[in-house]
Amino acid sequence: IDSCEKIQYMFPKAHACAYVMSAMRIAWFKVYQPVNYYAAYFSIRENDFDIDAMLSGYDAITKKIIDLEGKGFEASNKEASVLGCLRICREASARHIIFDPISLEKSDSRNFVVVGDNHLIPPFRTIDGLGETVAKAIVDERQKREFLSIEDLQMRCKISGTLIDKLREMHILDGLPESSQLSLF
Repeated sequence: IDSCEKIQYMFPKAHACAYVMSAMRIAWFKVYQPVNYYAAYFSIRENDFDIDAMLSGYDAITKKIIDLEGKGFEASNKEASVLGCLRICREASARHIIFDPISLEKSDSRNFVVVGDNHLIPPFRTIDGLGETVAKAIVDERQKREFLSIEDLQMRCKISGTLIDKLREMHILDGLPESSQLSLF
């Protein structure tokens, strides 16, 4: 009673109960629907990604984690954030969740897309240097009509040459011709 008189605010039981119920729901999804749990987690909670390590699987993720942990206090804020994300990615990979390559046809601008029982397609925002505006432009423009060429993609979505090179490196533009012009000869 003495301590209750000193405390200005008591955490209400109903609020505590709501927290526990929310935690139980999250735990249920993590155990019984892991692909949906990780899709929601990465879409909502994470902002910094190492997409190359994610796509390379468990061993590459572990190697990158060891490299970042080796930096200790010299790691930048972004590297510390990526380290947290990679730990969850390693957990997902250990549970046989597979990160598929980013797809010009299937990827969303912001959210991870669930494919099948254990595949996730990362969104465009996971690419370093590709901002939210360009990611939304890609999704909006592909819904209007398919991209005819890399030149068409670049003009319609206002993507820089550097980003186009990055997309080429990641094999996202494979199958798209360079130009929309036809050759007669």
